[in-house]
Amino acid sequence: MKLSAAKMWQAVRRGVPGLRLAEGYSGRWFRADLLSALTIGAMLIPQGLAYAQIVGVRPAAGLYAGIAGMLAYALFGPSRHLIIGPEAGAAILAAAAVAPLAAGADPARYASLMALLALMVGVLSLVGGLLKAGALADFLSRPILLGYINGAALIIIGSQLARLFGLERKADDFAGQVYEVGANVQRAHLPTLLLGVGIIGVLVLLRRFLPRAPGPLILVVLTTLAGQLFQLAHGGVKVVGELSAAPPGFGLPSVQFGDVRALLPAAFSLALVNYASSVLTGRIYADKFRYPLDSNQEFIGQAVANFATAFTQGFPVTGSDSRSAVNASMGGKTQWVGVMASVVVLVFALFLTPLLRNLPMVTLGAIVMVAAVYLMEVRSIVDLWRVRPVEAVLAVVTMVGVLVLGILQGILVAVALALGDLIRRAARPHDAVLGTREGVPGYHDIERHEDAETVPGLVIYRFDAPIFFANARHLREEARALVAGAQTPVRWFVLDASAVFDLDVTAAEGLEKLRREFEEEGVVLGIAEARAPMRRMLRRTGLGERIGRENLHPTVGAAVRSFLELRAGAAGQPHGGVSPTPPAVH
Repeated sequence: MKLSAAKMWQAVRRGVPGLRLAEGYSGRWFRADLLSALTIGAMLIPQGLAYAQIVGVRPAAGLYAGIAGMLAYALFGPSRHLIIGPEAGAAILAAAAVAPLAAGADPARYASLMALLALMVGVLSLVGGLLKAGALADFLSRPILLGYINGAALIIIGSQLARLFGLERKADDFAGQVYEVGANVQRAHLPTLLLGVGIIGVLVLLRRFLPRAPGPLILVVLTTLAGQLFQLAHGGVKVVGELSAAPPGFGLPSVQFGDVRALLPAAFSLALVNYASSVLTGRIYADKFRYPLDSNQEFIGQAVANFATAFTQGFPVTGSDSRSAVNASMGGKTQWVGVMASVVVLVFALFLTPLLRNLPMVTLGAIVMVAAVYLMEVRSIVDLWRVRPVEAVLAVVTMVGVLVLGILQGILVAVALALGDLIRRAARPHDAVLGTREGVPGYHDIERHEDAETVPGLVIYRFDAPIFFANARHLREEARALVAGAQTPVRWFVLDASAVFDLDVTAAEGLEKLRREFEEEGVVLGIAEARAPMRRMLRRTGLGERIGRENLHPTVGAAVRSFLELRAGAAGQPHGGVSPTPPAVH
């Protein structure tokens, strides 16, 4: 019985990483965690209010979403530095998904749909964790994430442009928002514009010279005081007004099949994109501070955080790059930072929200715009161009797709293009004819090394990809062209399969056709260094027997020695011309 209870506790500890951190918490971490929590709480208050505006729910919902998300992730999340809560990209996706369903509906219906979306994101994330689907994030490559981040940042900036100029925003797409402001710039409210530009300038200066200062909170306090002292609302500057900061209701949102079906694509994209961006951010800090990160547990952390916000009538939450970066730079050690930050925000939400009645709306817009600008990674795309232009193009295509088609559609187009590029490279992979170099062991690409010489009568052909239906014909054509174009008659053609980790049925049939064609021409087909999956396929299809066991060589060097011995035996003299070399291949 004791053993069973011990095993159960171990299972609980594995599934709830926060318990392990609590057990091993050191008092010397408290000061750093507390300072980091105060700074993050100061950041989350204005950001939560601003992102709630993007989502389209009451501003205080952003505060409670941050509280619920941070508390849940502190228990179930694997990263010690990732901070969960409202974030601009997730807010835009959520708003784009719910707005068409709630057109003309009352605010309660809209809030219920948003909570349902958070619940669905949680369910899909939980399924991903239970199925150990952490590898799915690998399909969102670095170029796609760069394009998404830059596109989302531009969308955020576009959504706040009208607020910066003191105009009413009517357009929902980026191009329309930019055009709308450009067409009505003469109607801009000058005091609002000057205040917004000033706020942006101060935020930039604070980030430059006082990066640890809670810039958003400082500007919220200062502009709120200015709004009260100078009665900015009477001068036409829009202010927050009375905030409903009552605690949210607890319980499941209304679930209707039609709503679930309509929200499913957005929920799936949110679950995938939120997971991918969060796990990549988490890995950065796990590598930097040298602790393990369970990528499957990240699904669970995301799931529980979104369950918590759904039960508190909130909206989808995810990892925040900006608040996580502040957490790491302030010296935060554990997820207790999230717990303490949630307490800071809760105290504010319950007792201090009336202080924000005179907060100018342009302050929130400026905070969001500055955060979006610093979210962009243009230099990273330039660096990609220097290293691999095709991936830089993919990042730009993703960015344009997100701007023109929408976030979900842009990402799907980019994933399709990335998979298409992968198939293209697999269908026409790198290959090489190998030869020997005097005084250098191994076998080398004769195109890269001018002094490399082939063995007369023998072609050693390396194929650097799995052989499957998309490249089987290409391999046959290349092999036949090499034999036909050889300066001396070819007697052996050896396929160096050291880089071939798989072989499908179509490819096996293609190799059999090549074997028969070579046999008719008096050429022996051999295979060297076949890996276990390929050997298994050769055995199951019977191709190995038809090729002949004597033509299946453990190394390229063994194949060369067999050919030289056979040639020497046919000539009745010791083999010569090329010395046997070790099986290293370059």
